Amino acid sequence: MHTIHLSRRAIGMLFVSVLLAEMTCGVSSANQPSDVELLLANEKAWAKAPVDGDADLMASFMADEYLELVWEPATPTTAARWTATTKETWVQRVRRHTEVYSAVELKNLTVHLQGSMAVVTGEYSQVGTNEGKDNTSSGIYTNTWVKRKGRWLVIQSVFP
Repeated sequence: MHTIHLSRRAIGMLFVSVLLAEMTCGVSSANQPSDVELLLANEKAWAKAPVDGDADLMASFMADEYLELVWEPATPTTAARWTATTKETWVQRVRRHTEVYSAVELKNLTVHLQGSMAVVTGEYSQVGTNEGKDNTSSGIYTNTWVKRKGRWLVIQSVFP
C-alpha cells in the first residue's frame, strides 16, 4: 500500500484550484438561464405566438409528435369526451386564421423538472375563435416538454 503525503503548499494549491473552479463555474452558469427560466420563457412566448398570428414561431416550440388533449364536457346533445389535436392541424389553423386568439394569459406557472423532461402546470385564460365559433375559455393545464439537442420542445398539452 502506498501512502501519499501532501505538503501544506500542495494542499493550499489544491484548495485554491477547487475554489477557482467553483467560482468560474458559478460565473459562467450565472450568465446562462436555468432550464426553469427557459421553460417559463418558452411557455410565455409559445402562448403569445398564436395571439400574434405567428404560426411558424408557434411551431418552433413544438415537437413533431405534439398532441393536445382537451376534455369536452357533456352537452344536452353530446357525451363528454377527449378531443385530440396534432401539431400540424393546430399550426395550420393558426396559419390560415381559422383559429384566432385575441388574448392568452398564463398564471401560477410551476415547472416540474426531471432531467431532460419537464411538466409545466398552470392556469390559462384565452379569448378567441375557432372556425368562427367562440373558444374563449379558462382553466388549468399541463404541458410536457422534452429537451432535445439542447432545445426544449413541448410534446403534449392537456386541458382537463
